[in-house]
Amino acid sequence: MTEELIRVAPRTRGARRTIADALADAPADAVISIAPGEYPETVRLVRRVTLRPEHGDGSVMIKVRAGAPLTVAAPGCRIEGLVLRGEEPSETLVEIEDAASLRLEDCVVARGRVEVLGSRSTVVRPDPPVAEISLDHDLVEEFEDPTEGGVLLTLRTRFRGSRHTALHLTGDARARLDDTSVEGVDGIGVAVSNTAVLRADRLRVHGGSGSAVRARDASRVLLRGSGVFGAGRHGILVQDRAEVLLTDCRVEKPARSGVRLEHTARAEIDETTIADATLCGVEVRDEARVLLRDARVTGGDTGVRLRSGEESVLLHSSLARQRGNGVELGAGADPRLRAVRIVRSGKHGVMAGEGARGAFDHCDVLAAELPALYVARDAATRFFGCRVFDSAHDLGLAQDARPVIENCVSVNVGTPSLPVLTARGPDAPPQDPETPRPPKTTAGPGGPAGPAGSTGPAGPAGLGGPAAPTGGSAGPAGGGTGPGGGAAAHPGERPADPLLEELVQEAPEESLEDLLAELDELVGLDGVKRDVGGMVKLMQTVRLREEAGLPAPPLSRHLVFAGNPGTGKTTVARLYGRLLSALGLLSHGHLVEVDRSALVGEYIGHTGPKTTEAFLRARGGVLFIDEAYALTPPGVAQDFGSEAIATLVKLMEDHRDEVVVIAAGYPDDMDRFIGSNPGLASRFTRTLLFTDYSDDELVSIVEHHARRHRYQLSGPGRTALRTFLGSVPRDERFGNGRTARQLFQQMTERQAMRMAELTAPAADQLMTLEELDLPLPVR
Repeated sequence: MTEELIRVAPRTRGARRTIADALADAPADAVISIAPGEYPETVRLVRRVTLRPEHGDGSVMIKVRAGAPLTVAAPGCRIEGLVLRGEEPSETLVEIEDAASLRLEDCVVARGRVEVLGSRSTVVRPDPPVAEISLDHDLVEEFEDPTEGGVLLTLRTRFRGSRHTALHLTGDARARLDDTSVEGVDGIGVAVSNTAVLRADRLRVHGGSGSAVRARDASRVLLRGSGVFGAGRHGILVQDRAEVLLTDCRVEKPARSGVRLEHTARAEIDETTIADATLCGVEVRDEARVLLRDARVTGGDTGVRLRSGEESVLLHSSLARQRGNGVELGAGADPRLRAVRIVRSGKHGVMAGEGARGAFDHCDVLAAELPALYVARDAATRFFGCRVFDSAHDLGLAQDARPVIENCVSVNVGTPSLPVLTARGPDAPPQDPETPRPPKTTAGPGGPAGPAGSTGPAGPAGLGGPAAPTGGSAGPAGGGTGPGGGAAAHPGERPADPLLEELVQEAPEESLEDLLAELDELVGLDGVKRDVGGMVKLMQTVRLREEAGLPAPPLSRHLVFAGNPGTGKTTVARLYGRLLSALGLLSHGHLVEVDRSALVGEYIGHTGPKTTEAFLRARGGVLFIDEAYALTPPGVAQDFGSEAIATLVKLMEDHRDEVVVIAAGYPDDMDRFIGSNPGLASRFTRTLLFTDYSDDELVSIVEHHARRHRYQLSGPGRTALRTFLGSVPRDERFGNGRTARQLFQQMTERQAMRMAELTAPAADQLMTLEELDLPLPVR
């Protein structure tokens, strides 16, 4: 069916004078093309229509009067490339009514908020079992049927200058935000309440006096590849029965906690960095719980504070450079931690408060200023296979503490063998002055502490090491000897041991070998791996020459990543920054991801400061410009993108040793981008080509996601998956690794439907994906 085009041009014969006139005459599916200018109107969309500017994004502004928002009352509406501006930042500027839907694309929403209204009925969902923490499939299923409630699809849109809340979802509304930014909000950035569901990819919230994202009631929020920067309160606040999933996100410098969970809220935090929160990186209170997996928490007063009796889980994560405790357990807390590394805590690596429990499995604590592990009165914390390196003391115990310590080891400066675990030291927290000070103790495997040097029913004393000699004092305070016969270090002394000093220096940072192994584990990308490995060797040589007093050869670290969507460009860019940090060539190695909307302003004089602000956020790391070719649109002679490029070129020169810039996009378009400015060609001298994944590589990606979520493919299922992927058209909609991830999600959803029909499915049935779980073949 051909779309009907209706023009709005106040001074053109044959065109509608106002947008309201055009809407009154427009049939369903009409396109309303609007001439440049400002339109102070009351707009209500009651049929499925599209509003777009006639002459380019930003050329049309709809000025919305206070109390009369732009209202969407029909499904399937679109607004493209318009500026929507209100009079009062605290008022609703755009309102999507129940059962309506709107797609905003390349728009700017300024001085007002967007409100998405579902029906006001509250859906009460049964509480999930305590052991089930993963939220992936629950959240994804919420987006499969967009017919209930409002659906807001926002692509490359900015919210600016709102008061109280920039975007509010309530009722049973549904919203999806893609590449959206929220700036300059005097209040909460994004608020989700009732049973509303928000899914956002590459959402960015900057500043604001309130929390950047707040979820409450029984709402759900899924954020991927998103960033929260400088929130005035908490970065992410989750309350009541709300659920949040963060994947590949970054939360920086909130005034309070990075992520705070209250009441019975749940959160899953995957592959996410939480940096420099004033209070806690992650704070869990009341009966809330969190799953923290492959995450990094740096800086702040406390890394992770758990004060909930519900079972939280921390897996393969790191906590570094906290001013206070790394992990802090409140009364009744009983979390599980496995392969967690706690580095350079200003106080204790682990602080188990009165009555706390919890299990620490193969965790490391390095360079804590007070006893690395402190267990308070009536706490029964368990430590299995843990290691303590170069800390002031190994273990501090309050009277009546009941820790269980098995197969643990301790290595301190000046004692190259495994010394006896010291129970307390002069820097440990003071005891109750009314309680007599107990004798020095060491904790044996599997049981509570006993007198130093004794062997109780649980076995010999020590953090996995042998017992102290009978009658000798166990540890530095007594001045005795360690098990290796060497003198134990005095608490105030830090004698040098070359091997341990090297360990202490390297452990807080990621090792080059581990990072190269992580790169090698990526599916496919053989050419990219080879190029990155070659650059690492070159940079190592450059460092050796500099250390030898020789001049360094000319070296450009800036790169062009050319490839189709979903080929791993962002993943490799993030690894590249971490590699440069491990080489000592970047101070942080973090990734700041931007695109045209984050660099190019709306009026003369706006682009330079905006580009500079984005660039300076990447100091010490990598500035990743996605779809960089959009800065030089074809066929446009004068565009603010050229000013952004000129500013970038100058900044790259002024900060040549502080920031690495990676420009990414389609191969053909990237050639045009590099050729648009001589300064780019001289600075981007190396291009890495990201080829599309083969069918077998896509199968491997699906299997990777399956293993991560504890699924497995049956033999016939794997064969059918290979055949299915061979039938998928490689057109512009093909997403490479993204397609594989979406296919895995579809398979798990179909498998869940099969399992629901069984009375009591076995564990292997719940884990196995079969041929039946594939969607219908592509025709």
